[in-house]
Amino acid sequence: MDRKGMRILHANQYRVKAVSESRSCASVPDPGPTRTERGNAAPPTLLGGVIGKNISKMDAGERTASIGIDWLQGTVPFDRFQALMLYLEKMSGNPPEILNHGFFGYQCAAIYHPYGIKIMWDLDQKARDRHGNRVLLQLCGESLSQFFPSDLHKFLFDLSCEFWFKASRIDLAFDDYEKIIRPEEVNEYANQGSYTGFRKHKFIGGSKRCGESTDEGIYFGSRGKNGGGKFLRCYAKDIESDGETDSIRWEVEFSKEKANEVYFNLAMSETVEDLATKIALFIGGSIEFCERYESGKLDPSGKLAFWEQILHHLGASVLRSPEKLTDIESSMEWVENSVAPSLKKIREAIGSEWYETWLRDQLERVVLKQKALGQIFYYQIINGEPAPF
Repeated sequence: MDRKGMRILHANQYRVKAVSESRSCASVPDPGPTRTERGNAAPPTLLGGVIGKNISKMDAGERTASIGIDWLQGTVPFDRFQALMLYLEKMSGNPPEILNHGFFGYQCAAIYHPYGIKIMWDLDQKARDRHGNRVLLQLCGESLSQFFPSDLHKFLFDLSCEFWFKASRIDLAFDDYEKIIRPEEVNEYANQGSYTGFRKHKFIGGSKRCGESTDEGIYFGSRGKNGGGKFLRCYAKDIESDGETDSIRWEVEFSKEKANEVYFNLAMSETVEDLATKIALFIGGSIEFCERYESGKLDPSGKLAFWEQILHHLGASVLRSPEKLTDIESSMEWVENSVAPSLKKIREAIGSEWYETWLRDQLERVVLKQKALGQIFYYQIINGEPAPF
């Protein structure tokens, strides 16, 4: 094992051990059925660009880390359009918000709240012909993060079997909360040529915005028409999300024909566990980091230490679920404890009449993010819609 790899391994072993011990010592309800009792998940079909030998390195124990689908985009035939609209409306519990413009050259668009699912279509036949007589469906990371694993499993299956969905892009993501290795360290190995699965890489880092680091990440492969249909990013999610997600994210984007192959493989998963296994395999199999012989050739059996750890955690990953649904109460508590004194001070200073006008204006200016809309939706499911005052 290389010296740098040993340093990373030793730097993480105590933290990993502590996390494992805390999990094993925590009070847990009676364990569910074992993998054998549940029945083995269907073996995944590996596609071009996925490195099959990584399978043996992936732990088959209880899943504890977070993986998920972070982007899904594709088309359905126009004759399935109305049925898809009804399906999305039933799933979201709301009629769509019809926009006064389209996207990507489509004439019309709508959004289904609280998921934020976008659907785009054309009105006249000439425009439809330009898009292959198909409708475009798009789900971003925030949309997909609101699905519970069982609902996501069903949604992927329904899109394929009921609506003949054909994917043009799908992103799969793994969040390394233990930060086994940072992007700049991955870049050092990449500069030594210690990887396979891609022909080139590019590091972005060191830029500053208001004195803070931004855009720290390493990219493998190319996107767009010149790309090979597979693009991997390893970046500091804590910087990208302004501290909301404190992790190093590994995110592989499949496009072109590979996107639909990966999507269809996931959609045909027999169980939620099978779906999680396949996502982990596609992420871990997109690239390989290994040592080199003295001759300069890569040693496929000599995986770098950090990559051994990444594969171990990938193999123990679960599909992420929506965040706790009590964020409305948390927001109310925060306002009561931290904001209310400032609001009272403003009201005393400018008077009650002006204060009401000022506060209403501030609230009307706010555009809620998709996550906030989802929290409102779930809160109202549990507590009922607000009284019509």
